[in-house]
Amino acid sequence: SPAVMVISVMAMLSLLLPLLGLLSAASVGLVTLRQGAKAGLIVTLLSTLACGAILTLALDNPLPALGFLLVQWLPLWLLGMLLRTSASLNLSLQFALGFGVLAIIGQYLVLGDPAVFWLDRLQPLLAHLQQTKVVDQATGEQLIERLAGWMTGVLATGIFLQLIFSLLLARWWQALLYNPGGFRSEFHQLRVYKWLGGIGLLVLLVMLLPRLEVPDLVKHTGILLMALFFFLGLAVVHGVLGKAKSGRAWLVGMYLLLFVVMPQAVMLLAVIGLMDIWIDFRLRYERHRPTG
Repeated sequence: SPAVMVISVMAMLSLLLPLLGLLSAASVGLVTLRQGAKAGLIVTLLSTLACGAILTLALDNPLPALGFLLVQWLPLWLLGMLLRTSASLNLSLQFALGFGVLAIIGQYLVLGDPAVFWLDRLQPLLAHLQQTKVVDQATGEQLIERLAGWMTGVLATGIFLQLIFSLLLARWWQALLYNPGGFRSEFHQLRVYKWLGGIGLLVLLVMLLPRLEVPDLVKHTGILLMALFFFLGLAVVHGVLGKAKSGRAWLVGMYLLLFVVMPQAVMLLAVIGLMDIWIDFRLRYERHRPTG
């Protein structure tokens, strides 16, 4: 079918251009949202078989097709099914967080100590830094060791972000086809449960306390929650500026700021998203917005 062709081709091209994997997974989400769980599962399995056959012929290794299935397509199928039945983007966003948590737990189950695994994989980067004399040997080893300690959470957060981007893209396509403007209002109203915000606040406070030995699981969960609150912050800013007279110019400025000073801008948006759980900036702006 055309859907299987699009999903498979985009997945194969993502081996060269990783961002195309978002289009592949989003296509699974769109089929599930429009035609239901059965149709979504069928195109997912057929796409896995198609990619497996192509990879066997080209590389004599069909295993990447299993990676597509487990990391991208099946989670998007589940998220699409949840969004279709609940009609709640809020619930689906929070459910997607569970896949990030599973990615953290999975690394511990498979790798034992993920930090040791990542330290070994980062040795070529250390060698490159030393060859180019960017840092001295002692500083380079300390940097790589610290980076290896964070990589488990970074990978899990990457999987979470990929799923969210793909789900939002699928929902946007669905709105363009069947409900123009529906995605915009839905995205502007993104929220999470207060208990989840409470957990996030507690985790971040523990991470920020000076001279406190933070457990690795707390660190990795903190990175994951920061990504969630960052999305909420984006929704808050879009929801407020979308109703302002010069809102579009401010949105352009915000995204330019993200490119120029990304770490600080991401942190700021995450703080906004976390605070909004209790303050509700969009409701307050609506109450005080000038009329006429």
